[in-house]
Amino acid sequence: MKILVIDACKISRTIVAESALVLGHEIYHAATGREGLAFAKENNIDLMFMDADMTDLNSLVATKAIRAFKKEDWFPIIFLSNKSDTDFYTHAMLAGADAYLQKPINPSYLQLQITAMERICLMRSRLQGHKKLIVANEHLTKLAMFDQLTGLPNRRHFEETLNREFNLAKRDKATLTILVCDIDFFKVYNDKYGHQEGDKCLKKIADAIDEVLTRPADLASRYGGEEFIVILPRTDLAGGLKVAEKIRQSVYDKNIALLGSKGELRVTLSLGLANYTGQYTNTDELIKAADDALYKSKKNGRNRVEKA
Repeated sequence: MKILVIDACKISRTIVAESALVLGHEIYHAATGREGLAFAKENNIDLMFMDADMTDLNSLVATKAIRAFKKEDWFPIIFLSNKSDTDFYTHAMLAGADAYLQKPINPSYLQLQITAMERICLMRSRLQGHKKLIVANEHLTKLAMFDQLTGLPNRRHFEETLNREFNLAKRDKATLTILVCDIDFFKVYNDKYGHQEGDKCLKKIADAIDEVLTRPADLASRYGGEEFIVILPRTDLAGGLKVAEKIRQSVYDKNIALLGSKGELRVTLSLGLANYTGQYTNTDELIKAADDALYKSKKNGRNRVEKA
């Protein structure tokens, strides 16, 4: 363990150091409270012994400060003091101290205290490892289920969600709407401004779509290339058309410039809508219906919504 002892008394520091070194631990010294506080702030510590009667800094205030800036990085703090009254002990524990050793320090008691803290240090290390594993798993899940460019759910996430929502709609005899959205003339945009600007455009479009969705169950995802797809559970045809139009307008209002041969234009979105009311036998049929509606939207002039 890395042990820090904060004590103006050189004898006390030496007793703690010798006891810790015998047990194979690293020891660090601080002669003042401010020096110890600075060291604790900048370094990882497993155990701290602190003089409860420091002259330059109130030990209770110092303990509260350590707990505040270390936050979840908890480690035991043991007070060393000549005091033995109940009031002081109570205040020390409430301030964030974990144990108390009376001066003059008994080396045998001190070593037993350090040995007890070793068990806590081991459990703390395991807990930190578990937290790191959770964070790593969350990161891997995000990589697997979310598009790295736009931050939206990816195709895999979409397919899993659509299968679940389709089966629920089928079971509950509920409605389900999907929207297939495609950026108009995106190849022209990419060729004209380059792929980096194209990526920025995709992110803006993704944000414009996602901003419209307000219900937790609604899902906007990147389907591939310049195509996005939206799932609207328990949404009828009228509700789906309303959301689709809001998305179309949201993209239009982003006013992403596209200078064309006919003058200044802006990037727009075409949408195809399919509403399930029991007529489709599987998700492939539902997606195809929305795709066909999207084709109709492109054919009829783009920047519009068409339904299956």
